[in-house]
Amino acid sequence: MAFLSAASIIVTLLNTLIIAAVFVGIIALEVWLSRRKSRWPGLIMPAVMLVLSLLMVLGFAAFSRSGATSTVQVVDEETGEIVYQEQTLEAEPDWTLGDAAQLGLILLIGNIPTFVLLGTYYIGREKLRREKLLQKMNIQDL
Repeated sequence: MAFLSAASIIVTLLNTLIIAAVFVGIIALEVWLSRRKSRWPGLIMPAVMLVLSLLMVLGFAAFSRSGATSTVQVVDEETGEIVYQEQTLEAEPDWTLGDAAQLGLILLIGNIPTFVLLGTYYIGREKLRREKLLQKMNIQDL
């Protein structure tokens, strides 16, 4: 049993390292894209993350409110045929303040990668702007 828990700890650590490496790779790619001459390549990944967070919110909104269906059947014991069947749909109440708060929290948490990538983008663009200004000053000095 101790071997199983040690193996699970090692697998968990390896998974964590792989996920961290993917995040570092994504941020490095964003730094590289944000340092291009055109500003648009650096905005691709934040836009993708924004769309993914909006899909999370739409998924929550679509699947959080569903009605329950109950079915009542009367079966003839001799023949096994259904004599009477009734289905009722019990509607859930409308959206509450708690549902709206959950939706806002999902939107906020889902956009954390978007905010991180946008911050990386603006830092990279600021460094690019400083380098351009420095080159411009060097040209004026000559």
